[in-house]
Amino acid sequence: MSIWDRATFQTYYQSIDRIVNKEFLDKESPDTLLRVEFEKYLDYLVSRCEWQPLEWDENLMTVEQFTATIERRSEWDAPRTYRTEIQQFRLRIPVSPHPQRDDYLKLLPSVFGLSGEPEWNFQGDILVIEVDATEAAVKRALEEVRTSFGRRNKDIEEGNKTLRDRIRPVWEARRRRLEQQYKAAKDELDKLNITLYREKDARAKPVEIKPRDLRTVIEKPMPRAKSEPYLRREDAIGLVDFVEQYARQFEVTPKTYSKMEEEELRDLIIGMMNTNYRGAATAETFNKLGKTDIRLQVDAGNVLICECKFWDGAKAYSEAIEQLFGYLTWRESYGLLVVFCTRKDMTAAIAQAKKAAETHGSYTSGSLAKSSESRFSSRHRHPQDPAKSVETFHVFIDLSV
Repeated sequence: MSIWDRATFQTYYQSIDRIVNKEFLDKESPDTLLRVEFEKYLDYLVSRCEWQPLEWDENLMTVEQFTATIERRSEWDAPRTYRTEIQQFRLRIPVSPHPQRDDYLKLLPSVFGLSGEPEWNFQGDILVIEVDATEAAVKRALEEVRTSFGRRNKDIEEGNKTLRDRIRPVWEARRRRLEQQYKAAKDELDKLNITLYREKDARAKPVEIKPRDLRTVIEKPMPRAKSEPYLRREDAIGLVDFVEQYARQFEVTPKTYSKMEEEELRDLIIGMMNTNYRGAATAETFNKLGKTDIRLQVDAGNVLICECKFWDGAKAYSEAIEQLFGYLTWRESYGLLVVFCTRKDMTAAIAQAKKAAETHGSYTSGSLAKSSESRFSSRHRHPQDPAKSVETFHVFIDLSV
């Protein structure tokens, strides 16, 4: 292949949209591209497409004198040749480790000489150059290193600066197209009254979810006073039972649900609760207010607060409890934490969660109660009134793969 057929770093960066599509986006599953966090995946693409410069240190260069045997053409008896010995210098120049050194040398700088480049020889991270034993030959060799590597490094520095801006619209276009396709398919699916397919090797048998009647209590109105809605404890427990029963369906196909974000899992729960709970006398609705919480709204009152979280350690769990309490008003007495554990140590996670609840500053001593292997409850001092308490239910869902 001639020097004119070889690609340059400049053409590489100019072709980055094609490279990103062919080498990365086309090789990922659509589901992965839909679920991955946009900015994090953009960071990944940039890191995979950017080049590292190749640095060298002339201050650590060494020189070795040696005798070389070369073959020369006879000036008097052509085409005969003869062998002779000459003195040469062997230069050894340390270079930085480079994961793509061969490809780095295959790509030419944007400006290059017509005569091409020498065959670079490396011994590990040492560049080895053999030249005639003259100062002029050493200087020419060093100048060639500076020119060849220096121009490449300059192209890389300039190309890397524009890489994120070049890749972003490519990734945005692919993500937007997939989201439109997903939405169109989901809209069609919503029109169908067909049971969703479940994998044959599902880990657990689906639990039958039955519609529930929710009983709320409204006190008898007093003169010039507005009735105050509240939730019976037995109905609060019924709501928690339902959420746990439905969320455990996620354990049947954990590969699907473990890829979702907290808010996506929250929306699934909201949809199922609104579908299966029928209000009696009052207008119960489940809605989302805040980043990930679920509220049961009864008339003007919000009576059950739920937070959906992925397990991320005891410290994060204590912060989740604090976040849950931050949504409570004085009239609310129940809270629910639904925790999705993608790790294969849910027993340890539950133990740490219990400790986090018991060591929380608002915890009521001795109130922790175990309901099952993956569920417990605890009582805490109400953040708005130390004379009141909040009963918090903790439900763990196994999404480990």
